[in-house]
Amino acid sequence: MTEIELANVLSSNIKKYRGKMTQEALAEKAGVSVQLVNGIEGRRKWVSKKSLSKLAAALGVEVYQLFVPHDTKPIVIEETPKNERIRAQITEEVVDDVRRAMTKALDKILKE
Repeated sequence: MTEIELANVLSSNIKKYRGKMTQEALAEKAGVSVQLVNGIEGRRKWVSKKSLSKLAAALGVEVYQLFVPHDTKPIVIEETPKNERIRAQITEEVVDDVRRAMTKALDKILKE
């Protein structure tokens, strides 16, 4: 990911997580200036680690979530008989794993 792409993702995600909260409200909640929030969203300013942490906390997300692209197209898996068998096998294995974990947890609780 290039620096420009990173700035675009950060800008988009701050806007996304901000929702209906204004830039002013976010800035106040994070303890940063409105100019900083506006500059980041406008891709004119970069952010320090300290300000990034404050913004993430104010948005109720982890810092890394501000850098995860959300506008990528989902991967589409072709629905073939082979892929359907694989999907069924994976589903069965996951269900078995969850069932074993739940049984183990319940047994532990019952022993206490």
